[in-house]
Amino acid sequence: MATISSISLSARANILAKLKKEVVGADYSKLPPEPDYIYPDLTHQEQLAQFITHLENNHAQVIKTDLFNMAHVVTEQLKQRDIDSLLYGKNSQYSGHIEAIDSSITLSDFDFSIDKDNSAAKTRLFYQTPAGITGSRCSIAATGSIVLWPTPQEPRTLSLVPPVHFVIVDAKQLYSDFATLIKEQKWQQNLPTNAILISGPSKTADIQQTLAYGAHGPKELIVLLLNS
Repeated sequence: MATISSISLSARANILAKLKKEVVGADYSKLPPEPDYIYPDLTHQEQLAQFITHLENNHAQVIKTDLFNMAHVVTEQLKQRDIDSLLYGKNSQYSGHIEAIDSSITLSDFDFSIDKDNSAAKTRLFYQTPAGITGSRCSIAATGSIVLWPTPQEPRTLSLVPPVHFVIVDAKQLYSDFATLIKEQKWQQNLPTNAILISGPSKTADIQQTLAYGAHGPKELIVLLLNS
């Protein structure tokens, strides 16, 4: 007798096989023409202002800083919230600068897994981690979105679970719109298991159709904007 898991795996295999069959020999030179509408041709500074405005309208906090002062900024923001610990990814893009944070803040490396039945790790992440910090790959001016590219050092849960999420954004990696981003970075050739686009703290309108922030995931998004 087949188990539920074996049936699910079989169904998944059938779906993947059908998709692979459909794309064999596909001619991508016959794609439909690009739409007539294009985003306004803005200067970098205008795009940056647009990006910041969208984020702030979505209840994110944007702080312009640099790598030299970033650790101090994070320290002050944590102290304002009476938070004395921060989860980060060791050996990640900005870990060396994050480790310069004040000694009054306890830095914890995300060196554990919440897979399977690791209840202790889940408790640590969901109930004992008030804040986390990650880098980002790039950002989008037209929507005020930040693109996260999860890695083993900075898994997606580091940005999706802690109530306060600090994200480091390099203004030099700002794109006018999503289509331009995909085209210039050639996502079709180098797409990770998952990419995350965030534009503010978590929000929902499920309850009585009233928009509420912080209902699930980060209640606060603090953007550390470099090279602005």
